[in-house]
Amino acid sequence: MPEKRLDTLSRLVLAGACLTVLFTAFELKEPLFSLGPVSFTTSKLAAAFFIAASLVFAATRISWYVSRRVLDVAVAIFAISNFLSVLAAQDKPSAFKFSIRLFSAVLVYLAVSRLPARSRAHLWVAGSAAVTLILVTVVGLLENFASFIQWTDVLEPLHEGVITFGTFYNVRVSSTLPFPTTLSIFLEMALPLALAFGIWYENRVMTRRRWVTPLLVVLLAAVMLVQVLTFTRMALVVTPVSLLTGAWLAHIYGYGRRFWGYLLLGVAMLILTMGLMILFSNKFATRLDVAEQERHYGVEYTLLSLSPDIRLGQTGTARIHIKNTGTINWAPAGDDEVLFGYRWMTYPDNQVFDLEVDPFAPTIPESVPPGGESDVQVDFLVPKKAGKYVLVFDLAKLHVSWFSSAGPAPLIVPLEFVDGTARPMTIPETADSYKAGDPALETAARSSLWRAGFETWKANPVLGVGPDQFRVRYTDYSPDLPGDQRLRTHNIFLEAMADTGLIGLAAVVFLLLRMLLAQFLLVRDRSLKTGMRYVSLALLIGTLAYIGHGMVDYFLWQTGISFLFFIYAGLTSWLEREARDRVPEAPRA
Repeated sequence: MPEKRLDTLSRLVLAGACLTVLFTAFELKEPLFSLGPVSFTTSKLAAAFFIAASLVFAATRISWYVSRRVLDVAVAIFAISNFLSVLAAQDKPSAFKFSIRLFSAVLVYLAVSRLPARSRAHLWVAGSAAVTLILVTVVGLLENFASFIQWTDVLEPLHEGVITFGTFYNVRVSSTLPFPTTLSIFLEMALPLALAFGIWYENRVMTRRRWVTPLLVVLLAAVMLVQVLTFTRMALVVTPVSLLTGAWLAHIYGYGRRFWGYLLLGVAMLILTMGLMILFSNKFATRLDVAEQERHYGVEYTLLSLSPDIRLGQTGTARIHIKNTGTINWAPAGDDEVLFGYRWMTYPDNQVFDLEVDPFAPTIPESVPPGGESDVQVDFLVPKKAGKYVLVFDLAKLHVSWFSSAGPAPLIVPLEFVDGTARPMTIPETADSYKAGDPALETAARSSLWRAGFETWKANPVLGVGPDQFRVRYTDYSPDLPGDQRLRTHNIFLEAMADTGLIGLAAVVFLLLRMLLAQFLLVRDRSLKTGMRYVSLALLIGTLAYIGHGMVDYFLWQTGISFLFFIYAGLTSWLEREARDRVPEAPRA
């Protein structure tokens, strides 16, 4: 085939790789379309284009494509272990669908490990990681500091809303990834690749373009600020440890002062940013348990009037006086928008009665500054089922949570329905018993989930309960924990044990060890070209960060992060093959 044709195909493959890296972070949460059990999101569509282009290229270089790569066996065992575990799942369609999702990431590995040779493919991937990191960082900073933009609306198609911890007003940056923890692991893995590309480019153009150095410094500072703003505590440990490890290896194996200097600078910037945030941000200081939380949200309620005739299945009205005893302004619109809401609690079991309607009444009628007061009229729907209830009135922050999640007790009205009509009821509980609860306490602690993961594995030691099935099955083995299908074991190895048993655990351990060994051997090889050495060390740093952070979180459920992980694996495999085939770089004069 003519070289021009091959060059065109090579560029298509490399462009597909770059798009896949980009959409690891910028992914629409709603699928664009579905094909059988597979839903195509933007990241999967980019990956499909990449894989298709790679397969077309394979037809022209079949020997290159079918030749074995270093990680092929490990990745194949990983994929097979997931499909085997589907046999043990109660919900086989769901488990199979998740296995297909992971298999799409495995196909990304296949395409990356077969990137066109002699095209600086590793630098294409590293460069696209640098561009994506810059975009994500800019969005994250704007989301925190450009308060005049309604980011919850602008970014709504890209993530699952504002994520909080603890008392709800401590909002963390969520940027374009679905949760702050997934953003933090993306930063930990993408930053080394971005630095590798930046330092390689800086070395090439130092005499002509001196703007590269300040750009790298600014990028480091911005990434560290966004990392701190995620409020992800494990990231504040993993990021400096992985960068310090990389700096140590760079010093030992002769990467030059510039490379390990940037890594040390990143650590210093992270520590400085953390110190400043502790001094000037009560939210961050509270997150690290070095300060008590400020009482931003406080309210006093007074019931002025209540409909005299409240009947089942009809609508009632209440007039309530509210006083702002907190430190921030309440507004009827904008970022500070506050709503008045209500919920019915069955008594005495205190379960929320689902009315199947929006529980929020209209927003407050006027701005209420700290110390201000206002009267609100609230219309509420009455349950259709007779019984004893507690009607709970509670203010709420738009896109966040009930005020009572942050401490202040709601207003309660105990009612008993007799012959279809409500009458007052006396109960011993106070309003404090009807708080919405601290969101941080509504889910199980990590230690409890680790125990649940171990108990789940003990009952299913060989194949586990099926891929991605721990989150729906863990209450079978730990009935004391609350059921929440968003929860996973928060550990990459326990998740493998619980979901795919010993077979899956062995596959994960073998894959990670094989990646680390290949990366370490590449880092030690001083005969490689400069760009290959830089990217090899970046991959090792990022893999260490993935494993370190994986001790307290699990990430492969998120399509973008699973793609990024297997891009790492594929690039590791590609580099080792290139290291065997390429002529060593001539020493510099």
